[in-house]
Amino acid sequence: MQLLATKQESQLLTHPDLDLRQYAGLWYEYARLPNGYQVDCTGEVTADYRYCEDGSLQAQFQCRNPECEILRATAELRPARDHDPIDNAKLEIRFSSDWLSAPQSVWRNHWVLYVDADYQHAMIGTPDRRCLWMLGRDRVPNRQALQHMLRYAAQLGFSVNRVLRTGETG
Repeated sequence: MQLLATKQESQLLTHPDLDLRQYAGLWYEYARLPNGYQVDCTGEVTADYRYCEDGSLQAQFQCRNPECEILRATAELRPARDHDPIDNAKLEIRFSSDWLSAPQSVWRNHWVLYVDADYQHAMIGTPDRRCLWMLGRDRVPNRQALQHMLRYAAQLGFSVNRVLRTGETG
């Protein structure tokens, strides 16, 4: 069973030649697979990535809970160290403060699977296909871009029938 999981993970394609400087900036979440990290997120979700000169990213995540309170989490991201050669799209993330109940010392996969040519829409996932986020630079989702990302995620083996549009709970 482990061999199958490893083979499936290794076949997950990431965005070729990701430019982390262009990727940096504010993103709005359009949709996601339900996950334990964002159970309390019911409103707008944002991810603001800041490029650091050492090739890493600093990130600030924000959402609203059902009581309209703002929840924030900060994290650092870096190209995963267990891939040779280094692939900027195969990031790992570690949270330093959060509502996510994630241990602070744990690095998790945060792979960039797709970014359009203008860096206006992106899709992030985990190689086990349990987590998936679809993002855009505009507050209001571009339906055509979202449909394109959903089709691509389905081709990659994600359970897109379970995807929640941002603002839905889960």
